[in-house]
Amino acid sequence: MGRRLAVALWALAVAGSVAAQEAANKVAFVDVQRALLTIEEGKAKRKELQDWAAPRQQELQRLDQEIQAMQQELAGKQQSAAPEQLAELNRKLTAKRREFEDKQRQYSRELEEQQNKVLKELGEKLEKLLAEYATSQKLAAVFILQPDLVAFVANSADITDTLIKLYNERYPYPPKGAGK
Repeated sequence: MGRRLAVALWALAVAGSVAAQEAANKVAFVDVQRALLTIEEGKAKRKELQDWAAPRQQELQRLDQEIQAMQQELAGKQQSAAPEQLAELNRKLTAKRREFEDKQRQYSRELEEQQNKVLKELGEKLEKLLAEYATSQKLAAVFILQPDLVAFVANSADITDTLIKLYNERYPYPPKGAGK
């Protein structure tokens, strides 16, 4: 009887050791970009950015059209206009190009700032949620999934959809009690 007990205890110890080792080696993958684009708050923030950018893009298009019109006018007057008129048109065209380039640089800077602000805000929430989930699931590591860099990932190892669901539950958008 004592020998059977010893064998049973040994078998339990080995099984426990294997289970602990498997849990310690468990890894997962998350597609952060897809998660940020799919969560409700991410969709709303992307729409807000598009709404913010639309009038700036329209202004750049308007300036570009003015530049094209001025170029056509200048080309049409090359043979018939006085040198002073051509010089004035060139000066105006150069000023309009500078205005366009300045606004384009300003727009690019502001857009990058807006995007970085949103990504930081959403990323911090997602990172916190991911850490909590990984800890609760006893994951040894969670890797960023970049589909073009990974040859194979089992569906069970991709936790992106789970994180999207958890994010939307934890951080509903619009927040409860907030009017749209």
